[in-house]
Amino acid sequence: MKFPEVWDLDRIYSGGSRSSTFRKCFQEVEDKLETFKTLLKEKNLIEVISVSQEISLSLREMGSFVECLSAQKTNDTGASVLTGKMRILTTIFSNLELEMDEALGTLSDKEFSKILQAHPEITFSLEEKRKIAKDKLPFEKEAFINDLAVDGYHGWSELWDARLGEMTFPFQNELLFFGQIENKLSSPDRIIRKEAFESIQSEFKSSETVFAQILNHLGGFRLEVYKKRGWGVLKEALDDNRMEKSTLDAMWNAIEKNREPLKRYLECKPALLGLEKMSWYDLEAPITSSSKEFTYDEASRIILKQFGSFSPKMASFAKRALEGHWIDAEDRQEKRPGGFCTALPLAKESRIFMTFSKTVTNLFTLAHELGHAFHNEVIFPLAEMAQHPKMGVAETASTMAEMIVTQAAIKEETDPKERLFLLDDHLSRAATYLMNIHARFLFEIHFYEKRKEGFVSQEKLSEMMEMAQKTAYGNSLETYHPLFWAAKMHFFFTDVPFYNFPYTFGYLFSLGIYMFAKTRGNFESSYISLLEDTGRMTVEELAKKHLQTDLSKKNFWEQGLNVINKDIDEFIKLSKEVSL
Repeated sequence: MKFPEVWDLDRIYSGGSRSSTFRKCFQEVEDKLETFKTLLKEKNLIEVISVSQEISLSLREMGSFVECLSAQKTNDTGASVLTGKMRILTTIFSNLELEMDEALGTLSDKEFSKILQAHPEITFSLEEKRKIAKDKLPFEKEAFINDLAVDGYHGWSELWDARLGEMTFPFQNELLFFGQIENKLSSPDRIIRKEAFESIQSEFKSSETVFAQILNHLGGFRLEVYKKRGWGVLKEALDDNRMEKSTLDAMWNAIEKNREPLKRYLECKPALLGLEKMSWYDLEAPITSSSKEFTYDEASRIILKQFGSFSPKMASFAKRALEGHWIDAEDRQEKRPGGFCTALPLAKESRIFMTFSKTVTNLFTLAHELGHAFHNEVIFPLAEMAQHPKMGVAETASTMAEMIVTQAAIKEETDPKERLFLLDDHLSRAATYLMNIHARFLFEIHFYEKRKEGFVSQEKLSEMMEMAQKTAYGNSLETYHPLFWAAKMHFFFTDVPFYNFPYTFGYLFSLGIYMFAKTRGNFESSYISLLEDTGRMTVEELAKKHLQTDLSKKNFWEQGLNVINKDIDEFIKLSKEVSL
């Protein structure tokens, strides 16, 4: 059987952006919101919590559907209209949730205990809501912020999406969309990579004034809200990831102290590419032009095989997803760049979006997104409020899936040249997690400090970006990407601040889990239990219960980094033995 490369959205809501079934569900949610309001006025919190979970399931389903519509065709104006309508609906729900959370925060311990007895399956979530409510402003002020955010905050993010969606990039006598030209940066031909990079730089340079305005207004809005709440710039990001600052500091400190091995890799690779020193556009370059290509079918079957060696349940699930039209992998114009996996909690399915162009990187991306989908599968049976793993642990499931396929592929490859190629692909992704994302974090920290003083010019943004990249990469590149701040969508997301560092956390956390699994016999059931708990524990509690480790200590993080360091040693050794 040939695996389908285009997803089925009609099974969720038929009719695309003109769907009548979607409109019907929209109306049903509006009716439930009225019920929610009535129950809140009656102070019937036990029932309020039940209705809140019902509404949340519907909004998540509808939101995922609209996200998929927007991604598959960037100029779908109907999808843009639905995005705006969903933003209003979710804002109404957010305000009602704020009111509910404040009510939980004002209960006496005895009254709150009765709520917990009625909803024992979401004790952690309710206690978390109660704590956060006490940290925020009074309900009226938080609701006012939410209302202003529709146009004054989220609208700026939507403007970035719209501007990027209409941008085209000249390349060899044709115009490409951003997702298509980004794929050229992994070409084995340096002339192609350089031409693609220069086109990206040129087009973003011509729009940098607009992008600087967007980023400044996003940052300014966020800082003003934090000022009113009395929050530091990292508080929301840490709360959103259920993480202590000591854990984040321990992770970055371990990475900074282990930068030299990655620098050795980046200093070794240029010789294989016939260069003295690499530039930014060489980071994703394969070390040989004769590297294997994979059809979508071949990539899918490799993933199924390797998942099966780790977890038969994971492999069985992935087969269902691949066969069931859950994935849009077709390489076509008008698709949004990047990839994602989004949950459909009512259908108890996921949808995966990516552009597959036959590279080994695409293979690992597919494994990564299937890891997200498997995580969704594990938590769908839980109560709705327990289905919300924060981003760091959500990225753990995906990078774990990626790691399983990567390590197995390297281990099984007998051709030294292909083994060197696989090691390089693996280590280039490690450099992204440990250096590129560190640069993003350093940039954002610096940006928010400067933004407190006033508007940050596009020239200053580019200067800060390049400085952060030089620090994170240890000055190991010849040229950098100063306009990365304008081109990376993660800087413009409004739902999650400091969107970047959870990727690094998930990567190193998954490496720790992978090493832990190697010391156990049958780890499948333990791994699934860990995933089940991701929405009902802090990351520190999760690590202590399932891995018997303390995340605020450097030992755990260094254990993961040691895996990378060993692969770097093998890469350098092979690079001296293999003739390309």
